[in-house]
Amino acid sequence: MAYALDRLDMQILSALQENNQATAQALADRVPLSPSAILRRIRQYRDEGLIAADVSIIEPTQIGERISVIFMVQLELHSPQAVADFRAHLCRSPHIQVCMEISGAFDISCIAIFRNMEEFNAFSDTLVAGHPAVRRYEANFVKKRAKFTTAIPL
Repeated sequence: MAYALDRLDMQILSALQENNQATAQALADRVPLSPSAILRRIRQYRDEGLIAADVSIIEPTQIGERISVIFMVQLELHSPQAVADFRAHLCRSPHIQVCMEISGAFDISCIAIFRNMEEFNAFSDTLVAGHPAVRRYEANFVKKRAKFTTAIPL
């Protein structure tokens, strides 16, 4: 069920998407509410599941070279259970950052990150190509990351 957002909710949530560490006072400088009213709303967002998580986004270039891969999988088996099982299989991997069921020639699209080509090859050989539900897959390697955000436009 969709959460009914008013203008103030959207301002608070937009500010939190930019910096979820902002103090209530800093938010009150941007949103015409008192810091305590803002904190009540934020608590409600978390209690009702509107805010799914508070995380730190690590810049991958700061922790050593990484390979980002966008890969798409075409499944051999299309029963709801087979698709759900394979999706869960992929999502258990710590390499998977995004996993989506999609329309078109492929059934699943994922974004994953690896330390090097050897780690990617081990992943693709065992978790993807070696899985009985997979008909075929394609992997595309990211050359440059022009933009990365988790923010939802409000």
